[in-house]
Amino acid sequence: MDEHCNEYVGTVYVLPETRCFELHTTVHGAPATITGTVSQLLASQFSQYVPGAIGTVDPQQVAVRPRRVEVLTRELHERHRAPRKVHLLTRVHDVEEQARPVPVSAI
Repeated sequence: MDEHCNEYVGTVYVLPETRCFELHTTVHGAPATITGTVSQLLASQFSQYVPGAIGTVDPQQVAVRPRRVEVLTRELHERHRAPRKVHLLTRVHDVEEQARPVPVSAI
C-alpha cells in the first residue's frame, strides 16, 4: 500500500450525509475528476453546520468557487487484483481559514 498526500485547486462537491466528494481539477494539464470519501474530521464539521457558528463549515458554500484542497491517495495492491487508488478528502484550506475565529490582537 502506497500513501501520499496531494494539494489540488478545483471545484469540490460534497455530500455530507454519505461522506462522498467529487473534485473537478486539472492533473498534468488535463481536466480530471477525483472522487472518494470525506475524512471523519471534515465530515463532522460539515454535519454540525449551524449558520453563524464558529468551527463549522457549510457544505453548500464549498462548491461556490474553486478551493485549495488536500487529498490523501492510497494505492492498494491486492493479490490477484489490479492496483486501485482510493482518495480521501482531508482538508479544505480556504474554508478552514474563514471558519477560524479572528484573534483579538489582530483587530
